[in-house]
Amino acid sequence: MRLIKTLPDPFVLLNGQRVSTLKEWDRRRLEIRHMMIDLQYGSLPGAPENISINCLEKNIDPHGNHTQKYRMVFIPKYDRSDTNFFMDFRVTNPSPSNKNNNFNKTISSKRFPTLIYVGNNTCKIATDNGFKVISFDNSQLEEMEMGRPIVGRARKCYDIVEPGRYSWGSISAWAWGAIRLVDYALTMDDVDPDKIIISGHSRNGKTALLAGALDERIAIVNPAGSGCAGAGSYLALGANCENLKALTDKKRWRHWMHKDFRRWADHEKELPFDQHFLMGLVAPRPLLLTEGSQDYWANPLGTCVTHLATRKIYDFFGSRKNNGIFFHEGGHDHSNEDFAALVDFANLHFFSTPNKLTFDKILPEVENVTDLFLWQTPEKKNRSLYNSSKQL
Repeated sequence: MRLIKTLPDPFVLLNGQRVSTLKEWDRRRLEIRHMMIDLQYGSLPGAPENISINCLEKNIDPHGNHTQKYRMVFIPKYDRSDTNFFMDFRVTNPSPSNKNNNFNKTISSKRFPTLIYVGNNTCKIATDNGFKVISFDNSQLEEMEMGRPIVGRARKCYDIVEPGRYSWGSISAWAWGAIRLVDYALTMDDVDPDKIIISGHSRNGKTALLAGALDERIAIVNPAGSGCAGAGSYLALGANCENLKALTDKKRWRHWMHKDFRRWADHEKELPFDQHFLMGLVAPRPLLLTEGSQDYWANPLGTCVTHLATRKIYDFFGSRKNNGIFFHEGGHDHSNEDFAALVDFANLHFFSTPNKLTFDKILPEVENVTDLFLWQTPEKKNRSLYNSSKQL
């Protein structure tokens, strides 16, 4: 593993003062949030002024799960209906006949824990275990073609309504769509508002992490195989992994990020953050990284490093157990093992069900590495309540 520089201290405010209270962390958290948006992902709008939702079809899948397909139509400005655009998504309720699910935990309230999934995976293990799933194909909002930037329907419409106001790249556009599904989930009578999860894999894992960092209504954040611009480090690099220069090459995925983010390529020593800053925005809410131990392009060693750095932020809240990591044997795949781990992790935090798995084991190549960062968790001066913005 190559360490470009030791990971920066997330507890240092812009004025040079070091955080020592939860109130000061609240201030630092806002600074980090602006840093992530302004330097890396690009700014994104809030909810549109008008949204309509229509059911397109209803089905029962082969497993007895009830699935509905919906279309969400967005009108950013009431007086500009010519700029509307839409996003289709699916809602899958677990089958009441499945005896392996969590209905015994939800029957009294008649509310489901709910997984917002970025992508097209059926998430069968989640529904088998009593989780409602709301999923969407995020390429509807922003298509993905390597080396060919395509301004998607969301950015195109907002640039007509509010020209030049937002600097969002594709990841921000996808995260915006995921957050709109959180809005929708919270209108549903059978969704437990305190038990919302977000997940996705690869580029969709990057999306899930950004959305979960920005929206505190999401109770558990689960980026899977998210790599560079996700949970992977820019500063601690395993062999043959994607780095900032490769990610932002104009022949690859430069359009995913803020248009100026490439300026940090080959200048990572000057980068004022690493991805433990972004993951620290989730704290103290539960965060689970699910990774492939041989997913070398996604930098599993660097992900272990950012996980360890993020642990120090969770320690500040006294909630280390909320910061989890899980590796399946293999490569770049959102495996059944990953979904089973997420269900196990969620059952602990939602229902106090004892874990079958462990969520603190890192790869052996990182276990004995020292000097990854030279700072420690600050001693808190008081335990004032944490208070921050709940939604974008």
